[in-house]
Amino acid sequence: MGQNYPIFLCKRFHLGVNWFIISQKGQLWADVWDKKHETKKAGHKGGPAVITFYEHRDEALFIGEMTHFPFPVHIHDLAEILAVTSGSVRVNIDGTEYTLSPGDVAVFFPLTPHSYDDVSEGASGLVAIFPTDIIPEYNSTFRTLEPDRPVLRSGEAGPDSMMVIARLHALDMEEDLPLCVAFLHVLLACTLHRLSYHPVYDYSDRGLGHRIMRYISDHLCEDITLESVSHALGISASHLSHFFAEKLHVNFRRYINANRIARARLLMRDTNYSLTMISDACGYSNMRTFRRAFLKEVGCLPSEHLAVLRNRINE
Repeated sequence: MGQNYPIFLCKRFHLGVNWFIISQKGQLWADVWDKKHETKKAGHKGGPAVITFYEHRDEALFIGEMTHFPFPVHIHDLAEILAVTSGSVRVNIDGTEYTLSPGDVAVFFPLTPHSYDDVSEGASGLVAIFPTDIIPEYNSTFRTLEPDRPVLRSGEAGPDSMMVIARLHALDMEEDLPLCVAFLHVLLACTLHRLSYHPVYDYSDRGLGHRIMRYISDHLCEDITLESVSHALGISASHLSHFFAEKLHVNFRRYINANRIARARLLMRDTNYSLTMISDACGYSNMRTFRRAFLKEVGCLPSEHLAVLRNRINE
C-alpha cells in the first residue's frame, strides 16, 4: 500500500485479505477495530455479527511483546501462547471469556477461534506464535487434543515459567533464535503438562476448515460463490454452507463481505485510492453494492468513514 510502519514490537496480521502491520501506536489497527463503529453497528437490525477471520502468516515463528490493542476473533493453523506480565488482558477463546492478570498464561491451540477483546493501559506481556512441530514431542498434543480450560492462573504453571518468560522477553528473536526455541521448549513443558485435555474427534473437519479459509483468503476479491468454492475444494455446497453455519456462526456471503470491507478500510488509508478504486479492488461490481455492504458492516457509508479517517490522518 506504499506505506511503512515500525516493524519491531509490532505484529503483522492478515485479515483474510491483505498483509498489514500494527505499529506500536496502533495507527493502522485503529481503523479496523473501531469501537465507535461497533456501537453504531449494534443499532442496526439484528445487531453486529462476530466474524472469524483467518490469519495467514508469512512468518511461522514470532516471539515478542504482545499487541497493546484489541484484535478481533480470528484463527490460524499455528499455536499461540500469551503470558501477561503487567496490567490485564481480556481474551475470548472458543467462545469463553477470560480476564488475564500478571502471571496468567493462555494457550491457543491451532484453528481455535480467539480474540483480544480489551487490553488495559500499561499492560505488557509475551506472545509466542509457532508451528506445532517446532518441538516435535508436543506436536501430537496440539493436533489431537483440546484443553478443558486453556488458561493457567498465576502460579499454576510453576515458578520456572516466570523465569522462562522473563528470559524470552529479554531475547532478540532474530539474534538469539536457537535460545528462543530452547526457552519456548521449556515454556511448553511448564504449561502443557499442567492442562487437562479431551480428545479431538473431528480433527479432519478442522483440517477442512483450514483449507476452506485459506482458499477464500487467497481468492477473496475474485467473483467467488458458495458453488465455486465448493467445486474448487471438492466438497458439496451444502457441506460448505454447514461449515460456516456450525463452525463460524455466520453465512458464507456475510463472511466474504466482512473480509472485503476489512480490506476496504485498510485501503482507505492510502490517499492514492479513490472509493471507486477501492470498491473494484475489493471485488465489488459497482459502488451501490459496495456502499450497501459497507453500511451493513461498519454502520456508516464509506464516504463518511473516509472523511473521518482522512481528518484523523491530517491531525
